[in-house]
Amino acid sequence: MREPRPVTRVEISEKNKTLRIVAAVLLQVIGAVGITTGIMSLLNKETGWQNVQVAPQERNCSESFILQYNFSGTGAEATAVNRTLQTAYGDACVKAYQLFTPDEAIDGVQNVYYVNHHPNEVVTVDPVLYAAFEKVAELPWIYLGPVYAHYSNIIFNTEEVLVPELDPVESSAAAAYVGKLADFAADRNAVKLELLGNNQVRLAVSQAYLDFAAEEEIENFIDFAYLTNAFIIDYLADVLIAQNLTEGYLVSADGFTRNLDSKHNFNFNIFDRIGNTVYPAAVMGYRGPVSIVYLKDYTTGNSDVNYREVGDRFVHLMADPADGIYRTAEENLVSYSYDKGCVDVLLKMLPGFVGGEFAVPESVFSVWCEGEVVCYNDEAVTIGNLLHSEQFAYRAEYKG
Repeated sequence: MREPRPVTRVEISEKNKTLRIVAAVLLQVIGAVGITTGIMSLLNKETGWQNVQVAPQERNCSESFILQYNFSGTGAEATAVNRTLQTAYGDACVKAYQLFTPDEAIDGVQNVYYVNHHPNEVVTVDPVLYAAFEKVAELPWIYLGPVYAHYSNIIFNTEEVLVPELDPVESSAAAAYVGKLADFAADRNAVKLELLGNNQVRLAVSQAYLDFAAEEEIENFIDFAYLTNAFIIDYLADVLIAQNLTEGYLVSADGFTRNLDSKHNFNFNIFDRIGNTVYPAAVMGYRGPVSIVYLKDYTTGNSDVNYREVGDRFVHLMADPADGIYRTAEENLVSYSYDKGCVDVLLKMLPGFVGGEFAVPESVFSVWCEGEVVCYNDEAVTIGNLLHSEQFAYRAEYKG
């Protein structure tokens, strides 16, 4: 195995001078995208691994993902394989953006935006979006659209001096507001995504909720929000697998990985936040196709955008369905599966990670930290490169 580079400090962002990353090899950058999941192939470009870059003419989601592909075995056909990858992957990135965006009307596409703006109407959607709706229609996360919009406003659009007025952790009025939003979101008589078959859906919204939404200028009753890239990366992986393009892996900037390769060993960095510092606690070594989800309550780079530093914490989108307030039960958790996609892994993680008391997700594998113990429940992986310093002496413990 290739040894990691010496430990260095990397600032989270120019604004953040308190929470720091102490990382081995943390970021790989292509364009404006920082890969923050910590995955590293044991091979490099010189031995055949290359970034597949696409530039579709239409707006797309490719800037949020990296596709690394191993061209070693393609020989003289490498150019043709790359061309096929660029077409398939590029087209899929366009389609994924168009289907899942809650912010843009697109001619001829009945997407998340369209469904939100046609409440109480029967809408025919693409089978990819219908399958996504099937995963979440009975779960609370999809209905927190107005709560996600509130936090996105804090993260992206609010002047520093006004943040305390909008932050429910600091403002009782803001807490009451997001609590009311959460109450609407939890009430299936107020809002419900009805699945009618044949790719038809109806977003049923009560008159009381419609009136409240009009008064508060709410547009998105439903929103995949921070779940979006889990659905997109699974779709992108499905497109590649269908064309037998499996000699590579996909990584999103916000913590999702789909490794399609079955021939090589890979590493995944395990981090642990203690106070205001994030440490590289260990490295998980694995082999074979796997779907990995990395959830955390802190940002790890400029491309990891859905966070805003407020004092000693970050405002983020992971809202507790019980009251709408952003909170997590742990600072970070890595979970993965060899036979499920990122969406299924994520949906297993959320009940025990967001909001209430922490619980290790069932039916998927996980790596988490308890003090200076890196816990894991999969004997097929290795936990190595454990952090030892003057302050810490991490050790690994199997908890199967």
